[in-house]
Amino acid sequence: MIRTARQPSASAQFAALLSRFPSKIVALVKRCLPKLRRSIPCTHQVVYDYANSLVVSLGMSERGYEAIVAVAIFPDGVRLYLDKSLPDPKGLLGGSGSKVRSVTIESAADLDNRDMKALIKAAVKHAGATSPRSGAIQIVIKSTSTKRKPRKAAPPARSRI
Repeated sequence: MIRTARQPSASAQFAALLSRFPSKIVALVKRCLPKLRRSIPCTHQVVYDYANSLVVSLGMSERGYEAIVAVAIFPDGVRLYLDKSLPDPKGLLGGSGSKVRSVTIESAADLDNRDMKALIKAAVKHAGATSPRSGAIQIVIKSTSTKRKPRKAAPPARSRI
């Protein structure tokens, strides 16, 4: 009888991916994600692994680009990304992305701020998410850095004579 190695659960894979970040960042993420899950009627937590960051999108499907919000985890901080078209009367969102803008999360208490809650509520409304908040959230690991193709080398610089 041939036994095959059992694939770790998505939760275990996510924990392993998180473990490469400083403990301060991991603790912040572990306090923020449950708050966001309670605020957003999502059914999927899609995790993308990049060379120096993780992105966790919370939405109604396995398509990360349809996320209601996304959390980017870097070695030096955590950012919450929301749709660029959302109203932001308090000017919390920074950046000039073509689709999303972000706010730096310093502590999980930032998510309890009235203005931040209003932004998240606007994101939910904008997404049209209406599913019940009860039920399990499916964690999906979409890509990992080990699957990534190497980038093409830049062409050599030309000198002007």
